[in-house]
Amino acid sequence: MDPARIDDPSENVLRVNYRDPAQWLGTLLLLVIVGSPFLLGASFALDVRTIVWLIGLVLAVVSGAVIELRSARGLTLDADGITWHRVELFIPWSRVTEVDVDTNVKGKGKPYLVVRTTEPAEALRGQRGIAKFIIKGTTRLYGGPIAVKAHFLTVPAESVIAAAADRMQQDTRPDDHARQAERVRARKVADFWAYAGFAGYVAWLAALVLPTLI
Repeated sequence: MDPARIDDPSENVLRVNYRDPAQWLGTLLLLVIVGSPFLLGASFALDVRTIVWLIGLVLAVVSGAVIELRSARGLTLDADGITWHRVELFIPWSRVTEVDVDTNVKGKGKPYLVVRTTEPAEALRGQRGIAKFIIKGTTRLYGGPIAVKAHFLTVPAESVIAAAADRMQQDTRPDDHARQAERVRARKVADFWAYAGFAGYVAWLAALVLPTLI
């Protein structure tokens, strides 16, 4: 399973955006937490600590914002498989066993659209950082590597399920080379921002530790 980012304009591609009004709260909370030592009255003198803190803040917040922008792209269903853009996870139809709406997902309340696969652990191959954490948590909680709140999809969940069923019944075909190239590119971009976000957290922690070492 590979990440994917597909811009194929053909009619055989169904794009389902995701509109969660609370999805930016995580990034805003991160901004408050990371910046709290300075927002509470610490000096902003142009020293090593401040520079390191600023670098960490920018990397962490931008990385979080990129994830949220990808989340808004929701799902893409094409002839080859289904893509979850939050983590750029692509699953070919040959690995999908069912796409359904689960109304009793560990007491979470709102129904989730869940993509179930033959081997959920395969979705972790090649994944790094926050993406691996998200996929592992989604699989444990919802029974599949892809799960999104159905009521935030811009296309009715029933339409997504019908489209998936139709594609699963079609003959298996090789991946289009152009789409495969886009998936490779998307994976590199996602990995870059995953590493950038991690580096941002490290820089933030370094800014807290540096005063005791200098």
